Amino acid sequence: MVFCWLVGHFNGSFFWIVCFILGHIVKTISTKRRDEKRTALQILASQEREAILAQLDLKQNDLPAWVQFPDTERVLWLNKVIQQLWPYIGEYSKKFMIEMIEPQVRAQMPSPFKSFKFLKIDMGDLPCRVGGLKVYTKNVGRDKIIVDMDVSYAGDADFTVNACGFNGGMNQIILTGKVRCVCQPLLPFPPMIGGISASFIDLPKFDFNLTGMGEFGNLPGLTNAIRTIVNQQIRDMCVLPNKIFVPLAPDIDMTSLYFPEPDGVILIKVIEAKNLENRDISILIKDKSDPYTEIKIGASYFRTKTIDNNLNPKWNEEFEAVVEQSSLQNVRFELFDEDKTSSDEELGRLSVSTEKIRNEKSIDKWYYLEGCKHGDIHLGFEWLTLRSNPLYLTKPIYLNNSKLYGPGAYGPRNNETRCLVMVFIDNVNSLPYPKVNLEPSPFIKVQLDKQIQNTPVKLNTINPLYQTKFSFFVNGPQEKSLTLTAIDDGTKRTLGELNVLLSNVIREPNMEYFQQTFYLTQGVTQSAIVLTIRIRALEPSSVTGDNGLNVQNKGEFYGSGKHIERADKDELAKLVVEKNQGATTTVFTSDKVETLQRENGDIFFANPAISIDTKNNTHSDNNLSPTKSLKSPGSITSMVSDTGSTVSRRKGILSKLTTKKHDLAKGSLNTSFIERGDPQLSISLRFDKKKFSLQLEILAAKDLIPVEKNGHIKSYVNVKLFEIGKEGPVSKQSTNAVEDSYNPEYNGLFQFSIVPEHLKNYVFRFEVKDSTNYGIFKKPPLLGWIDYKLNDFRLDEELNCYWMVLKRDGDLR
Repeated sequence: MVFCWLVGHFNGSFFWIVCFILGHIVKTISTKRRDEKRTALQILASQEREAILAQLDLKQNDLPAWVQFPDTERVLWLNKVIQQLWPYIGEYSKKFMIEMIEPQVRAQMPSPFKSFKFLKIDMGDLPCRVGGLKVYTKNVGRDKIIVDMDVSYAGDADFTVNACGFNGGMNQIILTGKVRCVCQPLLPFPPMIGGISASFIDLPKFDFNLTGMGEFGNLPGLTNAIRTIVNQQIRDMCVLPNKIFVPLAPDIDMTSLYFPEPDGVILIKVIEAKNLENRDISILIKDKSDPYTEIKIGASYFRTKTIDNNLNPKWNEEFEAVVEQSSLQNVRFELFDEDKTSSDEELGRLSVSTEKIRNEKSIDKWYYLEGCKHGDIHLGFEWLTLRSNPLYLTKPIYLNNSKLYGPGAYGPRNNETRCLVMVFIDNVNSLPYPKVNLEPSPFIKVQLDKQIQNTPVKLNTINPLYQTKFSFFVNGPQEKSLTLTAIDDGTKRTLGELNVLLSNVIREPNMEYFQQTFYLTQGVTQSAIVLTIRIRALEPSSVTGDNGLNVQNKGEFYGSGKHIERADKDELAKLVVEKNQGATTTVFTSDKVETLQRENGDIFFANPAISIDTKNNTHSDNNLSPTKSLKSPGSITSMVSDTGSTVSRRKGILSKLTTKKHDLAKGSLNTSFIERGDPQLSISLRFDKKKFSLQLEILAAKDLIPVEKNGHIKSYVNVKLFEIGKEGPVSKQSTNAVEDSYNPEYNGLFQFSIVPEHLKNYVFRFEVKDSTNYGIFKKPPLLGWIDYKLNDFRLDEELNCYWMVLKRDGDLR
């Protein structure tokens, strides 16, 4: 009201009143959402049982990890321990924030705000909470313990800071994420564990409320800017590959904990996008979105250039990212419409598993975007293996997937080799004073070519302990040198400098200097610095087909089902979920399907524009170039046929009325085909222990004997899952129908959620039927069948192209 009166009193425009009202509405909505989320987390922490029951009644998905995943434990005892320790954690946090966070924030602030300091640090009475804990016992070395924890905080912490003479603060903090703790090395004497490292696997979700002078800037645009700075601090401190270390035993070499070997490197190519949403719609101006893409993997962040006024942008940009732990990390893509006058609007998002990229080695694919009505993005991935043999540096390495990246598009430029240089700075001793009686606040500047990275600033010490690591990608390492310079943050004076020739490192065993002492030189003064330097050659590990493209053997899983908002109402798949005790499966019945949703929340990539010629066993896509046609069984194109044929078969009487009627052969068997031999069916079967799901793929059949008098056939496979001792199948599924082929390829992929201990109680029945129209009330005749008992299937093995001889109709029981 006061603002409106002031506008009228000074003869201001009504436009300012409208702007104020709109800003107030936006602020109110964002505050309400944050408060609702914070309240929900607090209720879950204090009244977990009631909160879970309420969410189950509402069929919500935001349940604790121990409810959703059977291998995750509910650790009430750990939350009680944290609650008891919380006051002491608060005291340590004050020291940590002042000594570690405050100087780093000052370094990033502009000159007027260099006086930034904390006035009040209160961690409150409500502790953080561990929602679930998982300990890894398989595929883990005997010298370590790996623990994953889902951590959430929605407490009553309160911070007050001073900068440029003004006081501001932050409270109502919300933070959620997954933390990985590694206990290593294990010792044969107390305390049994040498040290603990902890880090967030991905950037945690963070929200807050500003107080004091900061409340005047508590609008979405400025709040996002502050959130970006805070996220950067979290990313640099404790998001993979950055970790927080706590040594527990003295005189133990902790380098393996501080500086582990990464799993590999991913080359990411953002090629193009199409059919993006237009977020720049205006009554006065006809404009289009200005899209760009953000890529995040662990602490790494990349951004493409902005393409102005284009809903089908082409970027063709490449990025390299180090993957610390491929089994957990994901590559996340977010597309935005850049707006100069307001906050950028999201155009879609996507997440791709690094483990999937590592297994597939090379991927070139169109993906549907999530969180939008429509839009697709064309991405390329190449997994690069790290090699410690210097022979890999003697010749240029070109990617096998030349169709995607082009000759020499990546890696070697001017016949140079590409490698990864990793540097670990442990500590420095006896740095000189920049001035008389003035202790330095040093940091180390690390430079390789034009790439520069800095360590954190260590306040008032001549013996700083950094334990910080860096990564550099470089071409032609034989002629490059690494430069390290110690600089005083206060006076900006150089305290010492060191040059290390990479050619000397290459000549070392495994191309590595391990915890070696070097000397920073400044005049006659020398300061000892302990370094670990590794060089790793990058070897593409793609496997190519005849035309140089990677052949995908299975469909690509990505995203999360609960985030999909893309389908129009008239094209939404009708989801029928059949559940019975230990087994579940999902059946889709729709004329147009853009995505197939699985019971476990994954999205199966499918493209309705793909056509299939079953006679020639070829696949084509109207939207893709001829080089992208796939012929592999189990490919994505075949999965589209699965859905479409299943739908057409389920139309029942209407379908039979509109198609030609055929006649059965005498005796329901065409005797002219009997000499072909017994019909057979090929399947693949594997058990995914991470998702507790049994994955079945119906590949093909051969030597089928038609029942139509002229030899016509339109076969499909009916899959039934029976539980021993109970009547009727607990699940039914069907593949696509393949017409005019006695050796059809079905390529139908199905997934069943079964507890491993109950697997031996189930039996698969495969029935090959003919869906040819023999009359309105005539059931599809049976061409052959076979039972497969799951007690014969071992969880640690995988059936690939397993052929089974089918029985005839008369043997069915």
